[in-house]
Amino acid sequence: MSKRNRRRTPPKPTVVFDYGGVLSAGHDPVPDVHELLGGDAEVLGRALWHERAAYDRGALSAPEYWGAVAASVGVEELTDEEVTELQRADDRYFLRMDPRSRELIHDLARNGVRMVLLSNASEAFGEAVRRADWFEAFSFAVISGEERAVKPEPEIYEVLLEVLSHETGGVSIPSAVLFFDDRHDNVEAARALGIDAHHWPRNGEAEGAAPEEHGAALARRILAERGVPLD
Repeated sequence: MSKRNRRRTPPKPTVVFDYGGVLSAGHDPVPDVHELLGGDAEVLGRALWHERAAYDRGALSAPEYWGAVAASVGVEELTDEEVTELQRADDRYFLRMDPRSRELIHDLARNGVRMVLLSNASEAFGEAVRRADWFEAFSFAVISGEERAVKPEPEIYEVLLEVLSHETGGVSIPSAVLFFDDRHDNVEAARALGIDAHHWPRNGEAEGAAPEEHGAALARRILAERGVPLD
């Protein structure tokens, strides 16, 4: 048979997950941090999220980030031990995985599906997440704080595709990447690069929000449509 008439084997899909709000059970670490710092919880929350983008980009160190958060509630100076304690509280909160997300990861791993983590997160959280018991099911993680680029900037998706291309002999096939994220702008940015991206309704939204299909159920349906084994 000539090369022209040979059928190309479809590339094996790679499933890429965001972390916060997708794999994590919730998306509000403020109460846990507030237990350590005290002060006005609303003011604390504003500072935590206002400074978070720079921390996730790697533009702030852990002492700089937590120092700014602490200063918002009148704590002028933190010891190294206090910075570590705050980071650990934040890590513990986000590392509580949603049970249905964990079950989905288990089923994908059992079927030998390659999985990757793509998360806007600090370098410190990148270290913590790689120590999690479930992370052995993942090929690798792309962490914004390590790459100095955050979603929805195209650079971080290009890092993802470049690493994947090394595993496929230098061929980048964005359409073979299924990506789930809880932010619409991150999904749209991925689609602009040809990635098969889908919105995951955020886990742990406040009570009273409009009921939506759980992200894991939605992902299972999409994965089944793409022929990804889950049995």
